[in-house]
Amino acid sequence: MALSKNTLKTSSLAFFLILLVLLVGISLLIFQNKVTRIFKNNFIQNISEVQDLYSQTLKSKFQDQFNMLEAQARYFENTNLLDQESLKKTIKNSKGIGDFKKIAISSRDGSTTNYTGQTLANVKNKPYFTKTLTSGLPQISDKIELDENLEPTLAITYPIKNGKTVEAVLIGTLSYSVLKNLFSTKMFSGQSYNYIIANDGNIILCNKDKQKALYNVNFFDYLKNNSQEENSSINRMKINVINSNSDYILHKGKEGLQILTYAPLGINNWYIVSVMPFTYISQQQAAVSKIVTILLVIISVTIFSFIFAIYLLFRKNANVEKANERLTIANSQAQSLIFEYDIQKQSVDFSGDTQFIFGTDKTNFSIDFIKTEFYKRIHEDDVKSITEHLKNSILNKTSDFSSEFRYKTFSNEYIWLRMTGTLIKEKEGKAEKFIGTINNVNAQVLKEQELRSQAESDKLTGLLNKSAMEMHVKQYLDEEAEGNTCALFIIDLDNFKKVNDTLGHLIGDMAILDTAKKLSLIFSEKDLIGRFGGDEFCILLRLNPQMDSKTKRKVIQDKAKNICMLLKEDYFDEKNCIEVSSSIGIAVYPESGSTYEELFQNADTALYDVKTNGKNSFKIFK
Repeated sequence: MALSKNTLKTSSLAFFLILLVLLVGISLLIFQNKVTRIFKNNFIQNISEVQDLYSQTLKSKFQDQFNMLEAQARYFENTNLLDQESLKKTIKNSKGIGDFKKIAISSRDGSTTNYTGQTLANVKNKPYFTKTLTSGLPQISDKIELDENLEPTLAITYPIKNGKTVEAVLIGTLSYSVLKNLFSTKMFSGQSYNYIIANDGNIILCNKDKQKALYNVNFFDYLKNNSQEENSSINRMKINVINSNSDYILHKGKEGLQILTYAPLGINNWYIVSVMPFTYISQQQAAVSKIVTILLVIISVTIFSFIFAIYLLFRKNANVEKANERLTIANSQAQSLIFEYDIQKQSVDFSGDTQFIFGTDKTNFSIDFIKTEFYKRIHEDDVKSITEHLKNSILNKTSDFSSEFRYKTFSNEYIWLRMTGTLIKEKEGKAEKFIGTINNVNAQVLKEQELRSQAESDKLTGLLNKSAMEMHVKQYLDEEAEGNTCALFIIDLDNFKKVNDTLGHLIGDMAILDTAKKLSLIFSEKDLIGRFGGDEFCILLRLNPQMDSKTKRKVIQDKAKNICMLLKEDYFDEKNCIEVSSSIGIAVYPESGSTYEELFQNADTALYDVKTNGKNSFKIFK
């Protein structure tokens, strides 16, 4: 009988274990199927995201080419397009710009001249040419074409206008190799590759093989010729592309089963088609499934030990949600307070939500608490000004007070507050109360600062413009404490006009931007750097008043030497190379002048001496 009970217990245990194994097995099968679907959907989503990235990148790349042509179009604004000699001379200056293999200009009748002055084939019947003429907008050729050297290229056009009339069309051609470089990046461990096709199926580009060019072949015929099964999915894809729809298909070709995801590129009527081997998805799925299976077994054994912990987490989460609800209500209210300072009782009463100021719902505070807790959160650069201003308003019994300052909230973020107040007096003239408001004006102040910064900035470099530089230097000199000193640098780029005249304004702008970046590296944030227009820059170097005269002079000389060294640069194109250097005039405050006008005039005099004595050097005015 005892044997039978033991046998029964053993059988029950075995049955339970078998049942548990079956449940785990069924769960794993269900999980495996779900993982397969999830992986496929995720990979399709990832491929779609990569396609979006490709689309944005290509649009940006083509926009860069449009910008290049736009810059070139400026060369022709003052050119008589009917004067062939003048036209050829202007075209020759365009050689070697950007990634273009060549740049040519076409008149309204389609006659075309390249940068060597050579007459090319008439483009009157080219769609990209006629679209540019009629729309007045830049265009991209809708297919790969062979140039006069039988090399595959893609044409990009930009209109040259006289008012609203398109007088001519600037045509830049990109070689197939350059196009493949724009489209060369591969994803998913290099196993994925992409096609760009027109909506009629014509292949524009393919980055599968860097050594081979695949273009002007019908993509759908190409798939069918390599297919090992019926072509219904290819036909469905063809219809979707014609109707500008996005989707994916499973295609079994000579290379095995593949997922083809396709979506509009947003350029012409082109589509981007991404090809992903299904084996890659299977490998990733198997690796993750293995890990998740192990985790599932572990979780199934230990899950009951977490039930109580989950219960506690639910309770804690309920408390957190309640607290968040209160915080949400508080934040939704206007961040504005009314306060009343009782001078006799030395206490302050607030009306409104004090959370954003004090981090508490309390509305009554002693003046000692305000002085310690409130003032310590005011920005260190503002606290002295506002405390003295507020103190003077109360002690001197002025009627009104208004001030803006930065305040650190309890989320450790600085916001701008505006405090206004009015002093209430007794009949005898004695100060009784001070009543006012505190308002969050952070958005308004930041907007004003942004507009002020835009008004004071040089558009090309972002440095201070001439008027802003003059204002800040004057303000600095007016506020300087006795004994402080500084130096005003005026910098002029040598040979810059030659860069503009020979290499073009595009490279000239690049030289100006290089100069601005290098000056920002040489000088610190406390110094003022400005551009006065053209190739002239101005810098105010703030010097430590504790340094002796010899040390100050060495600091000034070291800065000037660094400028001369870093700004000495060669700028070139395929034919010309021009060396740009810098000439520097320096005036030291207060030895060389006590006002901005005196410093600028004396620094300019020193600069003139450098210019007349060989350039590429500096001089300190004496």
